[in-house]
Amino acid sequence: MKDIKMMQNIRQWIYTFLLIVTCFIASPIIFRQIWKSSKDVTPTSSKQPPVIDINNTGIQPDNENQFTENISGIAGQDTQAVTEQETTTEPPPPVPVFVQSDPSYFDDALFIGDSRTVGIHEYGTLKNADYFCSVGLAAYKIANEYDENGLTIYDKLSNNKYGKVYIMLGINEVGNDFTYTVNSYLNLISTVKQYQPEALIYIMANLHVSAERQLQGDSVTNENINALNQAQSEFADNQSIFYIDINPIFDDTDGNLMYECSNDGVHVLAKYYQTWCEWLCKNTIPVNNPESVTEPVTTDFTSDAYDIDVFADTPVYNEVPAVNNDYVADPYVDYSQDYMEDYGINYGAGY
Repeated sequence: MKDIKMMQNIRQWIYTFLLIVTCFIASPIIFRQIWKSSKDVTPTSSKQPPVIDINNTGIQPDNENQFTENISGIAGQDTQAVTEQETTTEPPPPVPVFVQSDPSYFDDALFIGDSRTVGIHEYGTLKNADYFCSVGLAAYKIANEYDENGLTIYDKLSNNKYGKVYIMLGINEVGNDFTYTVNSYLNLISTVKQYQPEALIYIMANLHVSAERQLQGDSVTNENINALNQAQSEFADNQSIFYIDINPIFDDTDGNLMYECSNDGVHVLAKYYQTWCEWLCKNTIPVNNPESVTEPVTTDFTSDAYDIDVFADTPVYNEVPAVNNDYVADPYVDYSQDYMEDYGINYGAGY
């Protein structure tokens, strides 16, 4: 037993020795192979997608196709919108062609206005026309006014058929709220159109005042008058509503009512209402009674075209007795009719 056990121990030692010798011999070879393998390995890089030349292939990414379609659609909509806008744009209003007519043109006309229109009525040559006018008349209160026969403006418009309606209002309203004043004027025009749908409407510019009149320091200034005239002129469509401006006939070089044409700086002298009527005859639209038209005219909007004597011997303002700043006649002075006609003075407050 002892011998057998001893033999086993010797065999284990031999095996162990052989294993050690084998490892000693093989280790350099193994380490050399590992070192060689580590040198042959190269680092890997991330894989890049292939590059596609869309210019050469004609291929576009899906998102670019969608973007292009969207842009094309928007551009098409814009083009269509512009085209529709161009086709729906209203043409500019026609330019009115004024012609010369004789006084019979005004036989079916109605004049609506303040004291300046009173002057046309009393001193002018258009005697067959109808009038609704009074000193101090204004658009905002015209519904409650009566003429000399006790008729309202509604009575006039509903009981008569007019071919033309002339309106000049505003001098008594330039100190009021501007929007309210303009709307009141527009309401009057709408009322006239409602009652007289076939009539031509002439918007007459408010007459300027003189430079001296503007020095009184109230709201009656040519700046305010011009602003109101401009607003009123915008109601003209040159089809059934027309704007006419007499001011170039009576203005001086500064755009004020000529001193020589007026006594009070607000109204023209009586003799110049005839000039005013002549000018109206030269600025008519031939529609309802073309037989009154005599010839087309090229209107000369200057005082040189009319018989206005700018060197006339006109009295100085302070030589006109008993007329105060409100242009109300002094009750203690007996004015003759001749005196009133010579200087175009109207009784009553306002213009």
